[in-house]
Amino acid sequence: MGDSRTRSSVSVFLNLGACIQLNISHSFVDILKKNPGPQMNYQIAFCIWLLSFEQNIAEQINKRYDIIARLVEVAQEAVKEKVVRVIVATFRLLPYTKNLATRKWSDEDIIEDINFLKDELTTRFESLTTYDEYTSELESGHLSWTPVHESEEFWKENAIRLNEKDYEQLKKLIQLLKESEDPIVLAVASHDLGQYVKYYERGRKIVTDLGGKTRVMQLLTHQNPDVRYRALLSVQQIVSQPWLSA
Repeated sequence: MGDSRTRSSVSVFLNLGACIQLNISHSFVDILKKNPGPQMNYQIAFCIWLLSFEQNIAEQINKRYDIIARLVEVAQEAVKEKVVRVIVATFRLLPYTKNLATRKWSDEDIIEDINFLKDELTTRFESLTTYDEYTSELESGHLSWTPVHESEEFWKENAIRLNEKDYEQLKKLIQLLKESEDPIVLAVASHDLGQYVKYYERGRKIVTDLGGKTRVMQLLTHQNPDVRYRALLSVQQIVSQPWLSA
């Protein structure tokens, strides 16, 4: 990525960038959603990388088009290193970097960028409390099996905090259970709901009143086996003991 020819291309592109509207990015996302093939994926990702040098576009592109999520999917499915290389160069902080770091790469640019991402991820997480980390993940709507979810110590200390501000975080968790179609999100959210009632016994009635119990029971027949398993564990927690008044 660092040769003078590429930098020159970036410079020329940026001079034109002032005239380019964000809606061009929407077309790029539409193309990526159609799984056009490795070469087209690379070309579109390269264009997005160039666009990311324009500050206004970089600040708005993901908010408008959720482009990072799509680029992650492309990178995970890519068989060509050049596709991963240009995507990794486009964004500097994503949770999937640990998975990328376990793969063997012949391209030194990829290794350098992945190491940078890991360092940035560590720095950002160290600046947050684990509860801040958890609420940020809830806010994003993209739950994954980060360590905080499976930490018994975390739930012992923080389960009751889901009740703050009129159960704001608990409502977000249940909303994800109701609205998400992502099996990983559903599995993690089911797990978290079970942990909440495990460590906050009065939460059983609250979860039921908010529709959480009904939803996890529906997930017992989900096509994904991990979702079914996590939903079963959650239901067991919800019905395991008599309710107490909230």
